[in-house]
Amino acid sequence: MRIKIITLAGLLAFSAGTAVAQTPAQAAQDVQQYNQDIQQLNQDVRNNVGDMRKDQWDAAHDRRDIDRDDTLRNADKLREERDLAAGNLKGAEYWNQQRKDENAEIRHDKRDLAHSLHDIRNDNRRLAKDVKVRHHDIDKRNRAARKV
Repeated sequence: MRIKIITLAGLLAFSAGTAVAQTPAQAAQDVQQYNQDIQQLNQDVRNNVGDMRKDQWDAAHDRRDIDRDDTLRNADKLREERDLAAGNLKGAEYWNQQRKDENAEIRHDKRDLAHSLHDIRNDNRRLAKDVKVRHHDIDKRNRAARKV
């Protein structure tokens, strides 16, 4: 019984090895296909990097908008306090309304910033995935190229 199992295992290993072996022509076709896949992945990586740069620019722009609106809001607060101290209620009311408008713009810019940061995270994930797949395909291509 043991001899049968050992013999069958040996034959199975031998037949699996010959089934996996490729002819040089098949290996050359595989190399060509892997090269095409790698070229496509390189293009995807470049596109992902471009998307990430655009999203990073958008995030920086949103931060600058928040800083600018914050500065304007603080200036409006100072003007409101100055008008209240001078007894100009109409002017103080105007600057209070301006400050509220700036607060609304700040909230809107913060939402935009959150969306930009979310897009950057997605771009990073997509880029990492494409780079990982590209390296895997490069390894497969190199293994197939050794058989040629």
